[in-house]
Amino acid sequence: MLKGLSSRRSKRRGDGREPLVGEGTSMTMEASPSVIGLHPIGSLSGAGSPGDTPPCTQEPPPSVLDHLSTEEWNYRILAVLAEFLGSPGVDSLSVRDELRRWKGRVGGEAGESPDWLHQYQQQVEKAVRLHFPSPPPECSPQQQPELDTYLGQVKKVVQGELLRLAPVLKEAGLLGTLIDRYHVHTMSQLELLLQSNLNMDQIFSLLRWTLKTYLSSTVLGHPDVSADVTAVMDMMLLADWLMKAKTKALQSAQEYVGGCLKRMLEREEEEEEEAGSCDQSDEEAFIRLHLDITQCLTGMVRKAGVISPSFRKETQMMCLFQLHTFLHRFTAREKKRMTGGKGEGEERIPHLFRTINTCIELRLLAMQLASEAQADGAATVGLLEELHTQARQKLLDTAAHNLEVSLQTYFKRKNTHMGKMLSDLKLLLKKLPKECGAHTVVMDALYGQVVSLYLKQLLLSNHRHLERRWGHIGQQIEGDAEELHKVFSQQNKDLKKKSMLLLKVADVLSLTDEDALKLTCSVLLSDFPQVSREQVKKLLRWRGDLSQRQVKAVLDTTSDMYDLFQQLPRRRPLTLWWCCACI
Repeated sequence: MLKGLSSRRSKRRGDGREPLVGEGTSMTMEASPSVIGLHPIGSLSGAGSPGDTPPCTQEPPPSVLDHLSTEEWNYRILAVLAEFLGSPGVDSLSVRDELRRWKGRVGGEAGESPDWLHQYQQQVEKAVRLHFPSPPPECSPQQQPELDTYLGQVKKVVQGELLRLAPVLKEAGLLGTLIDRYHVHTMSQLELLLQSNLNMDQIFSLLRWTLKTYLSSTVLGHPDVSADVTAVMDMMLLADWLMKAKTKALQSAQEYVGGCLKRMLEREEEEEEEAGSCDQSDEEAFIRLHLDITQCLTGMVRKAGVISPSFRKETQMMCLFQLHTFLHRFTAREKKRMTGGKGEGEERIPHLFRTINTCIELRLLAMQLASEAQADGAATVGLLEELHTQARQKLLDTAAHNLEVSLQTYFKRKNTHMGKMLSDLKLLLKKLPKECGAHTVVMDALYGQVVSLYLKQLLLSNHRHLERRWGHIGQQIEGDAEELHKVFSQQNKDLKKKSMLLLKVADVLSLTDEDALKLTCSVLLSDFPQVSREQVKKLLRWRGDLSQRQVKAVLDTTSDMYDLFQQLPRRRPLTLWWCCACI
């Protein structure tokens, strides 16, 4: 028998597999377990602590295995598993066969001993520590590549070991401990990383890796282990870590966004101190503030969206809050500037125009963030709308000053024409960049302002003097209206024809039929809300050819018709009513 056992030491097994255990001392069939290298659990001579790996032994013949007790079988399998867990080169089929013999020999008592299960768990933990990569010495904000490399190594180890060991251990009912120990160790390493000095991008990477890689179908969600993962993994451990990571990620993102917005405003203030105002001829500088803010906030939301929809929503709410905080400082600065700050006269118009454009763009951004996050953005939008209104009015008032002076000269002095006013207007409009969201808004408002100024100065002028200079006043006004529209349409072809108001004024001054005059005055009031009843009354008197009775009759009928038109639901444009009256 000894000769036969000795010959087995120098040969491979008949089926070509490597022996599961190493060579031991000489054995006889009658030898005790300690002699053949099989020691009962806890009685291993010189074994040290219970968690030490049992020594490898030679594989005894089947007749010897038949005489092993349950305890001796358990210890033998513990040695086999220790080698299998720690050495990727061990033949898994041989281990599987050994486990099957163990189960067949021991039956329902296989692996049920608490002491054995404890020692098996220790062997698993030892193997996990053996295979698990060491984290970077100190994760700093400059070590993003090292962090990514480490997470890649963790994935490779967890994925590789689970898939290597799962087929054998699952059949023996031992896979749960392996999954649990790898999960606990992984989470402990992630916790250490989370507590280190990570920047925002690193925290986001860590959170994204955990959700998108660690829990993916290639690691814990792999079909070979997913059912066992669901059954044994400590989900609360994962949930607690995810909550900590999310909180730290949001806090880091908030600090980052707040810092970026603060630096943007400080940069604006520094540049204004150096140059006096923003260089509006530089289109990039003109749109830079709102563009930088938009890129900062939307970029942060996009990063969060890669992690999860709920995290994206919370990030949007954080960004909305940071935008609101920024706008308090921004609006205070702009209001101070408008009420007596830097720049006087038309010099301030480009900056006011930029402020209006910034308000329009940031309002769209705030509404988008609030809508997608299902949050209340009314306060933020309100700040922007208030500043927009003030800047718009200040721009119109500033622009109107010089234009009104030109119109006064035009209506009161001889040998003057619209050229001076139109030239001043073109010079003003040239300063305003066309490729921005505020251009149409400002052009529309300025167009209406100029038309209103024209009507105001017309009513302040002398009808007889104009008639002597122009001949037919109505025709002159029609020509001026067309010239005015030409100037504005060259700036923006999509503008509504605000000069239609002046064409209606020309009709009022030209019509001799009282009924037609009544209808035209009603249209003037209804279609042009900026025209008051008092102005219509002045216009009728300014003609100079209507009696007081006629003026009163036209005004009374106009008021009645105007009130009637206001009560009509979804009425047609009154210009069509005029056509019908002509027929």
